[in-house]
Amino acid sequence: MSSFKVHPNTTNNSIIPSNMMVQYDANDRPPRTPLQQQAITLFQSHQFLSCEKICLFELSQMKRQLLVQPNSKTTPSRKKNYLGELGANATTSIEEAISMATTYELLGDCANRAERFTCAVEYYRQAVTLVHDYHYNMSPRRTTRSEEHGVTSSWEAALRVKECQALSQTGSIIEAASILERCFPRPRLRDGNTTTNEFSTLQSVMLHGHLYMLSNRASDAVVQYRFALRKNPYAIEAVEQLAVLGCADNVILDLVEEGMKNFARERIDEVKKKQKEQSNDAMHTGNDNHDDDENQDADAEDSKDNNKELLIPVKDYVLAVTSLHRNQLHASHQHFSKLNDLFPDHPYILIQLAHIQQELGQILGSEQSYKRVRAIDPTWVEGMDKYAHLLFQLRMSRKNAFLLQQGGFLQYQYSCHGGRENSNNSMDSNNMGTCDVELELGQLCADLLDVEDKRPEPWVCLSLYHLAREDHEKSIAFVDKAISLDQQHAFAHYLRGSILLSSHRPEHAVVSFFRANDLQRDIPSYEGLVESYLAAKKFKEAICTAKEAISQAPRDARATTLVGLALAQAPPNQQGAGEGKDRAKRALKKAMEIDPGAPRPLFALVDIYASEGNFETCVKLLQDG
Repeated sequence: MSSFKVHPNTTNNSIIPSNMMVQYDANDRPPRTPLQQQAITLFQSHQFLSCEKICLFELSQMKRQLLVQPNSKTTPSRKKNYLGELGANATTSIEEAISMATTYELLGDCANRAERFTCAVEYYRQAVTLVHDYHYNMSPRRTTRSEEHGVTSSWEAALRVKECQALSQTGSIIEAASILERCFPRPRLRDGNTTTNEFSTLQSVMLHGHLYMLSNRASDAVVQYRFALRKNPYAIEAVEQLAVLGCADNVILDLVEEGMKNFARERIDEVKKKQKEQSNDAMHTGNDNHDDDENQDADAEDSKDNNKELLIPVKDYVLAVTSLHRNQLHASHQHFSKLNDLFPDHPYILIQLAHIQQELGQILGSEQSYKRVRAIDPTWVEGMDKYAHLLFQLRMSRKNAFLLQQGGFLQYQYSCHGGRENSNNSMDSNNMGTCDVELELGQLCADLLDVEDKRPEPWVCLSLYHLAREDHEKSIAFVDKAISLDQQHAFAHYLRGSILLSSHRPEHAVVSFFRANDLQRDIPSYEGLVESYLAAKKFKEAICTAKEAISQAPRDARATTLVGLALAQAPPNQQGAGEGKDRAKRALKKAMEIDPGAPRPLFALVDIYASEGNFETCVKLLQDG
């Protein structure tokens, strides 16, 4: 919700008389009418329906009075462009019309709150037309096309951001991005670099970056997120998005430092501006202000000192998220653990720590971290689908899920794409353990759905609950529901691919795993892709994908294992120079060196030696392992 500033010159009439119309600054709003002020009060009190009806009364009255103006040439069929059609002497009509922009903006805000986004877009566009034409007529003519279509004031900039936010909610991502691109042209400096538009705000550049991300324009998104960090070094979301897009940690830290300098400069300018205003007031009153000058200088120095260092350890956070998105899990675990020591009850840090522990196979530590998050905030939803996945893993492990699968290799022990094999001959105690896990998983689903059913995490949890009960039809239905709520949720696509793979539909699973990998290039999505390609007998694609995984995480044992698995199963004509088995052995041995406790490369290597009849080596490997 935008904050509406009440103008001190508000009149008592429903529309401002022409003899009271005044010029106002481009960054200010026109004087509010009494009815507009009442509508704003209703809006701030969250009485959106009443606000909308009041605004419609105001709009109707304004249009009626504008149509009877003697100088106005507006006709009902030409309402939209009437400002450009008014003559040069019709300044009064233009100024009266500009007050309608506030009413249109309020109507757009009300429609936005009611989730009538298409209607909100139309209202915002009406307001933009009025504001843009007013300032365009009152300011010197633009010389270039970009300047002609660019925003003319901070008010118009705020309206454009609202319009594009509503457009993105309707699914018009590319249109919203193009509007921001056209309305916020970036000036080019003498050195060839570009800078932000003078009316750009942190909100506008972050929205622009987000729209570029949704449009798969990664390089343009990087530019916007860099601008965001220069504007405010505390824009943590920009740090995360830059890490996702592959920016190096030293680049992000330089941007944070630059943003800190700009932040400090702005604060000092604000203090100096306040000092100047106080000095002018003192001069008018004739008071001696020597002591005040000394105090103001001290305030400026204090402000400068206070803005030299960040208030939170942003450097550690940058290193944590960049190492995480480079799949350097051990380094990321160290940084997040350090942050957790400094901020022990921070749920976001804890949830990231739980995810990393889960990826590293530290199941008990991950479970404790998830439970701490639930204890700190029972309504926390973000990332809880990974907790449901952890409970699913525990359930599968208690049903002896770590068996060699057909095809000669062991499925990833913490993956959720196991087969449909029955486990009716499990022990009764094991069944009791799985029953307890299923009850906990079911309770988690119920809790998350009670908190928020418009996000994908609760439906992913529900999908895992039915997958644990071996009901694949319901499981795929609920994961599809999660994807329909948020198509950018990588884990939902990963789970969908896992279910399809376990249902022996590898060709369809490839599509879901590919989408998950496109959204988040982590090792589990690469594992799903390689296993799907192998199941579909597409060995060349499996080998290429495994090599790509190594390029993303060269020191990750799971990525190296994927190369060994792909080479081991590929036929001789696709292994390269007939050395596929030897290369597979070297890759698996390297994976065991990286992570000596990883069972998957061990059993895969045993499989290869067993297929060659070298059982002595198999026994030795198992004993050493």
